[in-house]
Amino acid sequence: MSERCVVVALIRPVEGKTAEVRQHLEAVIPAVHQESGCEIYALHESTDGTLIFVEAWDSRQQWVDHIEGPAVAEINARLEGLLASPAEVHEAYDVPAGEPLRGVIPPALG
Repeated sequence: MSERCVVVALIRPVEGKTAEVRQHLEAVIPAVHQESGCEIYALHESTDGTLIFVEAWDSRQQWVDHIEGPAVAEINARLEGLLASPAEVHEAYDVPAGEPLRGVIPPALG
């Protein structure tokens, strides 16, 4: 198992609140991009309105530091009462398979 931590977080807004939740998340993203170990912190929206973060961190400890830090505290405060259910977070580790550049989520450039 690799040390690099990949996370997928599913955020389900209350019906009719997707745009508001998305705005709150977008406001915090720049600060997260500056956190130590953050390779990827990318927000996506599914066709059903679920918001999905795809994250990659240099190590599990850096991800833990993130979830215990001020950005996640701010996210939790901003989203109070706007979610249909608690965020569903999946922590995972690379299992390289197939072609080297297609078998794992590549690190962000820059």
